[in-house]
Amino acid sequence: MAIWKMYLVTVIEIILFLVVGFLLTDIVLKNVYEGAGIRFIGNVWVVWFGLSFMLFGLYTIVLSYVSKESQLLKERLTSKTFWVIFVASTAGVFVPFFIGEIPF
Repeated sequence: MAIWKMYLVTVIEIILFLVVGFLLTDIVLKNVYEGAGIRFIGNVWVVWFGLSFMLFGLYTIVLSYVSKESQLLKERLTSKTFWVIFVASTAGVFVPFFIGEIPF
């Protein structure tokens, strides 16, 4: 039953990061993109999800170094899926700076 509690906490963390990512995208990243000359239109949800999961990935990496005994964090960090999603989400946030628009 303890494993289900850890998974429930993970789902709650993901939902929290989606909310925080939405707020940061709408309030902060919108101004950063527009300040760089990038129109904030199109598939903005890609940027939102990218920022949310990038923050979740950074949170996981930092938490894994702070809390060394968590088996769930260890397994998450050794997962190839985690790293693919982390790299893709980071690219989704930073690619618009290189191409000058929000792609996808």
